[in-house]
Amino acid sequence: MKILHTSDWHIGQTFYDYDRTEEHKYFFEQLKKIVKDEKPDLLLVSGDLFHTSAPSISAQELYNESLLQLRDEALAFGGMHIVLIAGNHDSSSKLDVDGLLWKYFNTDVVGAVPRDNDESPKNTEFYDYVFSKHIIPVRKTRESEVLGYVVAVPHCYPQNFPNINPEDGKQERMKRFISLLLEKCAELNTEGLPVIMTAHTLVTGSNIKGHDALIIGGLDNSDLGTFGSGWDYLALGHIHFPQEIKGSNGRARYSGSPIPMNFEEGYEHFVNIVEIEKRGEMPQVRQIPIEPIFKMETLSAKDLPEGKRSCMDLLSVLEAYPAHKKAYIRLEVLERGELPPDYIQLVKTALTGKKARYCLVKQEIPDKPLEGEGIYLTAAQVGALSPRDMAEIIVPELFEKKEEGYAELFDQAVTNVSEQIN
Repeated sequence: MKILHTSDWHIGQTFYDYDRTEEHKYFFEQLKKIVKDEKPDLLLVSGDLFHTSAPSISAQELYNESLLQLRDEALAFGGMHIVLIAGNHDSSSKLDVDGLLWKYFNTDVVGAVPRDNDESPKNTEFYDYVFSKHIIPVRKTRESEVLGYVVAVPHCYPQNFPNINPEDGKQERMKRFISLLLEKCAELNTEGLPVIMTAHTLVTGSNIKGHDALIIGGLDNSDLGTFGSGWDYLALGHIHFPQEIKGSNGRARYSGSPIPMNFEEGYEHFVNIVEIEKRGEMPQVRQIPIEPIFKMETLSAKDLPEGKRSCMDLLSVLEAYPAHKKAYIRLEVLERGELPPDYIQLVKTALTGKKARYCLVKQEIPDKPLEGEGIYLTAAQVGALSPRDMAEIIVPELFEKKEEGYAELFDQAVTNVSEQIN
């Protein structure tokens, strides 16, 4: 079975008041070409289809049109199953309602995890509904033979998973739920077909490059063991940085977002092509890069020659910026104190007639403070710093330690505190 794994589309996002529809349309054009060239049996989207739980009409139209076009593209080579799950940005209930219609197009949309009544024992009807919704036989068309199975786990807070065992705490509910799904899938999978699990969550130890640690910490945090062992490939969504999960032997991966969501996501973005011959065999994974229309570009005074690093020197760089180049622009200045009151207007004027889009000016901390000055931070700088950034500034000797995993331990501490706050 061949799988095209992608996630975190965030359709409908506006970035510093700029509409990103053009960028998403360009991504879908690339995705259609990938479908045409690769001819996958399954397109798997691991959550955050939309950027908000109440997407605009235009965002919903783009979503619907794109899925139908992908389906039509696949009909030319015999069809393709599509499976999508809800992420934390999506309205799970809305996706479920729309999913009733999408089934007619060989597309399964899994929104909310079914709720149960903790006071009463589970019944056969409840479990039958759970299994039919979360265990999906993969078929190229609605009438064709089964090629494998998808076990779908959309975003769900720990306390909202079914209380299968009353003795479980809320943190154990997710693991118990997944175990139950895998047991049933193994029972159904009498022919030894490939099993794909997909989930939208934060896996412990993931590289959260580009994300806010506090926001990530407040969502959820699942170790790899939570997902059991009855699957051949774990298709993850939520973290935008594409990566293989440590300890999974290449079987668990984040595909990452197809376009950068912020300036910290300046890395390359991909979709994954996953091929599995049969149950139990190692998946073969290839990454296909997605080219953005607008790149995230930071112009920093740090990159200018010594003695020419003022905010006005940086403005000269912006004035010389190529008129045809499409990019979101962030300026990093090294000024102590406040900027000239008309500086933002001068920046906007410098970009007049150019295709680049101004977003913000960020005041960075000069490398060498003045003698006796100490550390000087504006309110904006403090607000933009992550806990780790602040710690590295205030107590730099802590981060000079060379023990393996020290920085990761600090990040985990931040996550743990964030979860308690939430």
